[in-house]
Amino acid sequence: MNPTRILAQLERILTSAVFVDSQRASSFLRFIVERTLEGRTGEIKESILAIEVLGRSPSFDSKTDPIVRVEAARLRDRLREYYDRHARADDVFICVPKGSYVPEFVEREPQMQVLDVLRLSILPPAGADFESFAISPDGRRIAFTAQANGNLMLWVRELDSLDGRPLPGTETAAFPFWSPDSRSIGFFTPFNLKIVPASGGPCRVLADVVVGRGATWNSQGIILFGPRPVGPLYRIAAEGGTPTPVTTLQTERSETAHGFPQFLPDGRRFIYFASSCRPGESSIRIGSLDSATSTLIVESETSALYAPVFRGGSGCLLFVSHNAMLAQPLDLQTLERRGRPEIVAPEVRYRPWGQASMSISNEGLLLYRGGTNEDHQFAWIGRQGVTIATVGPRNRLASSPNCSFNLSPDGKRVAIHRHDDPDTALPTIWVMDLYRGGTLWRFTEPGGHDADFCPVWDADGAELVFSRGDDRRMRVLRRPLSGGTPISIVDTKGPKFPTDWSDDGGYVAYDSQEPDYRYQHLWITSMNGESRLFLPQTYYAGSARFAPAVVDGRPRWLAYTSNETGRYEIYIRSFPDGTHGFQLSNRGGVMPQWRRDGRELFYIDLDGTLTAVGVDLAAAEFGAPEGLFATELSLTPYSMWMNKFAVAIDGQSFLLNRPVEQPEATITALLPR
Repeated sequence: MNPTRILAQLERILTSAVFVDSQRASSFLRFIVERTLEGRTGEIKESILAIEVLGRSPSFDSKTDPIVRVEAARLRDRLREYYDRHARADDVFICVPKGSYVPEFVEREPQMQVLDVLRLSILPPAGADFESFAISPDGRRIAFTAQANGNLMLWVRELDSLDGRPLPGTETAAFPFWSPDSRSIGFFTPFNLKIVPASGGPCRVLADVVVGRGATWNSQGIILFGPRPVGPLYRIAAEGGTPTPVTTLQTERSETAHGFPQFLPDGRRFIYFASSCRPGESSIRIGSLDSATSTLIVESETSALYAPVFRGGSGCLLFVSHNAMLAQPLDLQTLERRGRPEIVAPEVRYRPWGQASMSISNEGLLLYRGGTNEDHQFAWIGRQGVTIATVGPRNRLASSPNCSFNLSPDGKRVAIHRHDDPDTALPTIWVMDLYRGGTLWRFTEPGGHDADFCPVWDADGAELVFSRGDDRRMRVLRRPLSGGTPISIVDTKGPKFPTDWSDDGGYVAYDSQEPDYRYQHLWITSMNGESRLFLPQTYYAGSARFAPAVVDGRPRWLAYTSNETGRYEIYIRSFPDGTHGFQLSNRGGVMPQWRRDGRELFYIDLDGTLTAVGVDLAAAEFGAPEGLFATELSLTPYSMWMNKFAVAIDGQSFLLNRPVEQPEATITALLPR
C-alpha cells in the first residue's frame, strides 16, 4: 500500500475526536506507524516504546512495569472506537494486532458494502430483555430466554404473533437450541442439559453440565454440546445415554475450550468455536462425528454460523470481525472460503470468547442483535440514582457474564476479574486506579492455561486473594499488590470463587459447587488452608460478606444470599458458629455489601433496585429495607454470584459499570429475498 495514503490516514486518525485529547495514544500510534513505514520494525519493542514514547527511564523493566502493554490495549480500544463510530467511509485501516506492537495496514475492499436487505424488529416481552435466542429450523418460531418479574425462563413466540409465552419448568434456562423438526427445544440450566416440547410440557434432563457452552441437534437424534467452561465438545443421544467426547483440544494452538457448535447440512460435520489462551489463535473450525481431525476456517474471538441458504445463493459463513457481521461463501467440499466478504450488519453484539448474538433458519431467515459491546463505563452514582462522576474509558466488560469487581477498603482502587482480556480467552485480573483517571493495569499475566477469578482485598488494600484453575480443581491464592509469587491457601478439587476476606485477615469466604455439584455452597477457609462448609444445605448459599469488625477486631456476622425459601433473599448469620440467623430482604435480593462502618448493608433486589438496610451490629438490630435507585443490572443465575457494584466508604455513593447509551432491546430479523 502506498505510504502516502497510510500517512494521510494516520493524520485523519490523530486529528479525530477520539485521539485529539490523548497525547500518549497519539505519540504511541505515530511512533509505530512511522517506524514501520521506514522499515525499522526492529525498534518497535517494549523497552524502546517505554523509554522513547512513554518517558520511562533507561532502567525500565517490563516484568515489573506493564505500562507498554496497558497503553497498547488502550490504543487498540481507541482505534476500534474510531473505526466503529467515526470512519465508516475510510478506505485504509490501521490496526495493532493482539500480541504485537507492529501495526498492520489494510485496504477496505470495494466489495465490502453493507447488504441491502429487508430488516424487521422483534420486541422482547414487556419489562424483560432478551438474553439468548434461536430461530427454529423451519423459520416459524423463536425460542429465547428472558427475565421477567425476577424469573429467567425459556419463552417461545410465533414469528407471525406479537406475544410470546414462557414455558413452565424452564427456570434459569440459557442457550436454547431446536430439534431438527422444530418440535422440541434443548437448553441449559446451571447444572443440566434439558429438553422440553416447544408446545410446553414436562422437561427432561439429558445430561449433567458445569456451565453449558451451546449445543446443536441433528436429524439422526444426536446432540453435540459443550458441558464445561473448558474442554472439548461431547455427543449424546437425544433419548439419553452417556456423553462421550467428540473433539480434541489442540495443544499446539493452546486451545482451552470448544463450544457453540452447529451441524452442517450433512448432519455429520459441524462448525464450532475453539478458544485459545494465546492472542489471535481462537478460531472457527469444522469437525466431524466420524473423525478426530478438524479444519481451520477463520480466526475469530466469538462463534460463527453456517447459512445453508443466504439471500438466494449458496451456503456461506456468517462470522464477526471488528464488531461487524460478515457473510462469505464457504465451499463445503474444500472447506475454503470463496470470494470476498460482505457486511451483513455493521454492528452485532457478541461475548468475547463466547457466543455471537445471531441465529439462522434452514431457509435463510437470520436473527441478530445489533449494537456495540463497548457501551459501558464505570460511574459513581449517588443514593438518588444521579451520576456523580464517570471513571475510565468505555469498556466491554458487561458483554461477558464472567465479570466481577471489588473496591479496595481505602476506595482508591478496583480489582476486576474480566473475561475480555485482549490477549487471552481466559479470565484475568486487572486493577483500576480511581485516583489516576481510571488507569488499568494487569495484576495477573496471560499466557498460562489457568483462569483467574474473583479478586478480594485485604483490610489494608495491599494484598489480593483470588482463585486460579478450572471447574475440576482451583486454588485460592494470595499475592501482594506489588507483585511476587502467589501463595496458595487452598488447593483442592472443585471450583472456588472468593467473595470476601475478613478484616482481621483470618478468614476467606468462597463459593463452590463442591461437594455435590447440585447447588452453590458457602465455604470458609482459614489462612492455613483449613476449609469447611459454613452451611451444609440442600439449596443455594453464597456471595458471603463478613461484617466489618467494629467491636473487637474480629468478624461476628456474615451476610449472604440464599434461596432456601424458593426465592433468592439476603440473610445475616452469626460467625463463626452460624447458630443465629435473620432474613433481611423482603422482596428478594443478591450481592450483599457492607458499609465500612457496619451501619448499613446494601444489596440488589430481584428487579435490580439497589436497596439499603440500617444495621446495629452490637445490638443485632436491623431496619426495614429501603429501595434507593434502579441499577439497570441484569440478574441471572449465571451472573448473580459475581459482584457487580461497590460501596463508597461513607455509603453515600456506589460504583457501577453502567451503559453509556441504552442498548438495543430488539432482535433484528433479516428476511431472505
